[in-house]
Amino acid sequence: MSLGWTLALLGVGLSLAALARWQESRPRALGEVRLFPVLPVMAVGVILSVLAAAHLVSLLTGSPLKGRLGF
Repeated sequence: MSLGWTLALLGVGLSLAALARWQESRPRALGEVRLFPVLPVMAVGVILSVLAAAHLVSLLTGSPLKGRLGF
């Protein structure tokens, strides 16, 4: 994946997390159920952001990321 795609994925992840956070902080009437699933959308946004940030570090430094076992 190129640098442009990685930055776009990072932007999408951050915007998803920000949208979910904004929806979560909106006041609602007592007993009203949200139609927007805030927590799963925020989780997807955070996961996308973390993965894109790790890939961005890998692209900028030139060395691939290795796991705990060195693979």
